[in-house]
Amino acid sequence: MSNFTTNEEDQREAAKLQARLRNAASDDDGNGNNGEIDSAATYHPIPNVTMAEGKHKYVLMSAVLPNSSERQNFVVSSAFASYHRDAAEPMVAALESSGYKSVAITGGGRISLDTNKRSISVYGFSYGFGLADHALSVSVIKNDERYKDFDVTWSNEGY
Repeated sequence: MSNFTTNEEDQREAAKLQARLRNAASDDDGNGNNGEIDSAATYHPIPNVTMAEGKHKYVLMSAVLPNSSERQNFVVSSAFASYHRDAAEPMVAALESSGYKSVAITGGGRISLDTNKRSISVYGFSYGFGLADHALSVSVIKNDERYKDFDVTWSNEGY
């Protein structure tokens, strides 16, 4: 897990990312293209869960499917995320390039994934994005066939 402590610069960058996503969502459909997939975007489904083995920062995100009004949730952790926005930014780019609309980062925390023990623990919060709805994150994880037999727990405690 990262030993980086959230600082003012990271909080500013997280706020800028949130503002950019809010501005995009305030367009007609999140991309300003009246509900159609952007011609530059090539739709391919994005997995709802992307987690790295070990203890890492994570974000809970949501986005609207292309040419649909269905909102999906995404749980993303990364071994390379010094800050929560470092976990979020690649997924934001992937969702946008695949035509998803109204991308939002709804909060963050930590995830501990131990595939040998078949356990996942979701906990903590993000200074940049706030406290994620860990119960929702656990629901998203449990709906992923890869983790159906894992013991998945959550807590709002810890950082």
